[in-house]
Amino acid sequence: MQYDLDIKSKYAQIFKTIRKILLSYPQIKEFKNAKQTSYGDAYGVVVMMRSKKEYLVVAFGRGHKLQEKFPQLQGSGKIVRHLYFKESDSVDEARLREMIEESFILGLEADEIKRLRAIRSGRG
Repeated sequence: MQYDLDIKSKYAQIFKTIRKILLSYPQIKEFKNAKQTSYGDAYGVVVMMRSKKEYLVVAFGRGHKLQEKFPQLQGSGKIVRHLYFKESDSVDEARLREMIEESFILGLEADEIKRLRAIRSGRG
């Protein structure tokens, strides 16, 4: 499991700090698999974490929609955007919480739009 590697990596303190922040939200559940540790709510993945040799990567599942408000997110893929951490003191808890909470809103909005479209098309 990637979780077991992360918790023992040289970035373990950063991983634990961010994990504690994520799990402080009652709606977030933790999912461990071979490639990453994911944190999601009822509307999908909020954050995925994985330690690499040179940093801990924190990937936001709705990052493409967060990037305008949070330009420090990196990446140009279709959906996910990343933060990279090397030092535990580089974790800005207040900013990270803003990003997580904005992710909650984006997930809720996407679900509501899907529900309204289903109603409009007669499937809801």
